[in-house]
Amino acid sequence: MGIVAKSFSGRIVGLMKWFKDTAERIGFDKEKVLSLAFAIIFTAVVFLDSNYLNHMVLTGTWLFIGAFLSVVILAIMLVAGFAVYKAALHASVGFGVMIFLVQTYCDLETRTPQGMQALAFLWGMGLIYIVFEFGNKLQNAYKEHTKKIKGGEKKSWEARVLVGVYLLFVIMYLSMISQVLSPIIFDLCIYK
Repeated sequence: MGIVAKSFSGRIVGLMKWFKDTAERIGFDKEKVLSLAFAIIFTAVVFLDSNYLNHMVLTGTWLFIGAFLSVVILAIMLVAGFAVYKAALHASVGFGVMIFLVQTYCDLETRTPQGMQALAFLWGMGLIYIVFEFGNKLQNAYKEHTKKIKGGEKKSWEARVLVGVYLLFVIMYLSMISQVLSPIIFDLCIYK
C-alpha cells in the first residue's frame, strides 16, 4: 500500500511541476493563474449544475443571496425604525400635552369666542413646533447613524439607500399615527 501511495504522490508532484513549467513558458503569473482557475472552476460548477444537479447550486445561490440581502435590509430597517420611533416618541409627548389642553378647554361649560381663537392659535403653533421637533430629532438620528456607517468616506449610493429607508419609515409611522390620532383630533371642539 505504501508503494502505491508513493507512486501516486510522485505522479501528483510531477503533474504540478509540469503545470508550473508550462505556466512559466506561457507567461502566466499568479494573478492570471488564479483568474484562469476561478473561470475553469466556475464553468465546471455551472456545467455540472445545469446538466447533472438539476440547478440545485443556482437555486441555493439565489436563496443565499436573498437571505443575505434580507438580513442586511432588516438591520438597516431596524436602525431606521428605531430612529424614527425615537423621534415620534419625543414628538408625541408634546402632542399629548396639546390634546390634553384642547380637550380640557373643550370640556369647560363657559367657552368664549376669544378663548376658541386663542386655543386654535395655540393648537396651530403647537403642531408647527411638534413637526419641527420631529424633523429635528429625526435629522439628528440620521446624522448619528450615517456618521457611524460612513467612517469619513462618502458614498452616494449608501446615502440614497439610507434616505429611502428613513423616508419609508417616516411615511409608514406617520400614516399609522394619523390613522390612530385623526378621530381624536377631529372630535375636538376647535374643529366643530
